[in-house]
Amino acid sequence: MGSVRVYSLALGREVEVPERPSRIVSLSPAVTETLFLIGAGPRVVGVSVFCSKPPEVRGLPKVGSYYKVSYSKLDELKPDLILTTTGAQSGVVRELVEKGYTVYPIPLPVSLYGVLDNIITVGIVTGEIAGARRLAAKLSSRLPSLRGRLEGVRLYYEIDLGGPVSAGAHSYIEDALEFLGAETPFSGTREPWIINPDPSVIREFDPDVIVYEVKPFSKETPERVRRKFEERGLGDLRAIREGRLVLMPPDSLAHYGPSLVDAMEELSRRVREALGGA
Repeated sequence: MGSVRVYSLALGREVEVPERPSRIVSLSPAVTETLFLIGAGPRVVGVSVFCSKPPEVRGLPKVGSYYKVSYSKLDELKPDLILTTTGAQSGVVRELVEKGYTVYPIPLPVSLYGVLDNIITVGIVTGEIAGARRLAAKLSSRLPSLRGRLEGVRLYYEIDLGGPVSAGAHSYIEDALEFLGAETPFSGTREPWIINPDPSVIREFDPDVIVYEVKPFSKETPERVRRKFEERGLGDLRAIREGRLVLMPPDSLAHYGPSLVDAMEELSRRVREALGGA
């Protein structure tokens, strides 16, 4: 089997990959989901501990996380292509390249359309371009019905990443929320993530509804989340006082794979319900 050269912006050079990789390892949950949905699932031999979509991946060998790889497990799998993301995994990418593995980093998207573009990129790198284009077209056809569903809703989004984190202007999450029509407190902050968001900004924004994405393996309840906001001096927010707190499951909006579109649909439905169907 031959090989092809695919340019990687993250690496600043072309990467020579098998024309049709037969033993793929994915260290990115979004990439793993994409692989299965475009037809490359049977060729995936290993994933990260955070990969859970679709359900078929749960039985695959776990070879690493965002920041660390088990090279003994990786060597057993003999991958001919390793797919990662960028950003937090940059150190892992450098280490894998130095050790001589064939690695292709899929960029962390900054917009909703970047999520769709990544599907095409995964298809190009793995030889599943036809399946990738079909998937991207299918998701694109669903977007018009989502545009403006939350028009005028003042929404504060927060995710628990070991502490409160919200989305800034450079995040695909912010882009998705604005696509839905929601107004957010950090839409003008030119960062992807807002770590430990300023309570005074949230208080001044005073959202109609709070969307809280719980961390994996946690057992959060609306009451426990409400207490967290009270401990940060945010118990007087209208959304907290009036019980307009929407809990989203782990890896819903924070997951930038194809199921992000599903999460947007679910989010808009739950927010409307919290607002009394308005």
